Amino acid sequence: MEAYQFIKDYKAHDPYRKSFIQLAKRIFNIDFAPWYEQGFWNDNYICYSYVDKHEVIANVSVNKMELIINGAKQEAIQIGTVMTAPEYRRQGLAKQLLQKALDDYDSAYDLYFLAANQEAIPLYETCGFQLIEENCYEIDMAGYTLLDKPLRRADVSPEAMVEVKKGSCPLSTVLSAQGDEHILMFYYTAGFRDFIYQVNKDVHVMFQLEGDVLHLYDIFSPAKVNVEQLVEQIAPLATKTVVCHFTPDHSVKQLTAKIDSTSSWMVRTTTKGFPPLARFPKISQA
Repeated sequence: MEAYQFIKDYKAHDPYRKSFIQLAKRIFNIDFAPWYEQGFWNDNYICYSYVDKHEVIANVSVNKMELIINGAKQEAIQIGTVMTAPEYRRQGLAKQLLQKALDDYDSAYDLYFLAANQEAIPLYETCGFQLIEENCYEIDMAGYTLLDKPLRRADVSPEAMVEVKKGSCPLSTVLSAQGDEHILMFYYTAGFRDFIYQVNKDVHVMFQLEGDVLHLYDIFSPAKVNVEQLVEQIAPLATKTVVCHFTPDHSVKQLTAKIDSTSSWMVRTTTKGFPPLARFPKISQA
């Protein structure tokens, strides 16, 4: 294997950052540029990359955050944006970059997690990650009181959205994230700002309607919100099912849980991992 240049934490280096953005567009068809340009790429998102001829050819990113696990706080790292340019694959670059990140943080962090594609699972297993199962949570809306008129979307500025997030209590005491405003704002800049609604002066909700299914992504409130009451405040008449993209932490009428066969979360820890079958919030996924 050729010796490629290793770089990390280079968001302030214009050529490398722009090359990283181009590679992400090529591999995932996602654009990090608006996120960076609006100031949301902060010190909690750190790229570990290889460079060849001044171009980023492989990357593994570290996302530092605080998790709430069964009501207790735990520092954790989510691994994301794992990618290698097609012409540089089969050289073990992603594994080397992941190991460099683990070497840097193992003295301070015990819990790492990531969402793997099927092809990459063996790679992560060699680095100590293990597959876990998670539930999907759905509410059958039969018998609920639904809205005659759909809720109007809220126009929330980027700055206001960050403050709303910072002032909110954890989405779930079973499993949720804090200090992940940078990830929320990636979704915001990628189009999820169109899914924000304001229920009252204190409560904002992020959800998306697809036919008769309402995808409930996040709830922002300084005080705990009852999901059973909330869905009646946001679901229009045609809604048959609400999919909760997180783990509800209290009883909800007609809520069912079943194992999600499409999930591929992996965890590396020697102490405390995710609660069994808990669903990690969609809007905290890097």
